[in-house]
Amino acid sequence: MGKRICLSGWAKCLILLLPGWLVLSGCSEALSVSATPAKGVDRIQRQDTSLDVYCSSGICSFELESNQKVMLSVSMFYGEEQPFTKIEGVSVTGESGATLNMAGQYQFTLEIAPQNTPVTVQVVDYYR
Repeated sequence: MGKRICLSGWAKCLILLLPGWLVLSGCSEALSVSATPAKGVDRIQRQDTSLDVYCSSGICSFELESNQKVMLSVSMFYGEEQPFTKIEGVSVTGESGATLNMAGQYQFTLEIAPQNTPVTVQVVDYYR
């Protein structure tokens, strides 16, 4: 017969807990957020979880995707240093619409999570 190995209580705990810890901490990937112009968007600048969306006409739409759940802060501009005067409406397709909160005259926050289709956001400025 082979040798029998006895493990202490600590060793047994490590053997049981280590695989779970590795799964939770070792496999997380870096946050990836994608913002794609759909209609009327001149450009989108992204920095971490903030988006500056430039829309000279005051009416535009764009798509958002992320590889993990994230709260985004979106600021709307006509052009450089020209924020929207006042957002009249924001429409969001998908489950993320329930997380929309207005954060100012030209800003809103939105939580997005990974899903099969991109989240579509349409924004209309009051004075378009």
